[in-house]
Amino acid sequence: MNKGFTLIEMLATITILGILITIVLLSANKLITTSNNQYYKTSEKMMILASKDYFADYRSYLPKKINDKTRVLLSALVKEEYIEMIKDVNNNDCNTSESYVEIEKTNNNEFVYKSHLVCDKSNYKTKDGE
Repeated sequence: MNKGFTLIEMLATITILGILITIVLLSANKLITTSNNQYYKTSEKMMILASKDYFADYRSYLPKKINDKTRVLLSALVKEEYIEMIKDVNNNDCNTSESYVEIEKTNNNEFVYKSHLVCDKSNYKTKDGE
């Protein structure tokens, strides 16, 4: 009597292993993508906090009329030491001349802050409307 696996048993085992490996790789890729997106969203929130500190010191730069907007570049926030250089997930500097926080005056004493982060080497750019 032979004590080995048949060709069908071997193919079934390889197929099942292939399916399991595919599921694991897809799950890992989704986890990495989600983690990277969370990292960038946190960086954008840090830019907003830094810009609030910046405009607390430079109130004259805030928009004067309702619906007016102004921007502060990431380069200014870094230069004035309100924030450290923001790095992408691969530890490369993000683009300081294209990254900014936009401030819009919505009524007499209220402002809306929206960050726009660009990290060229990792191909990350804030999506419009976020």
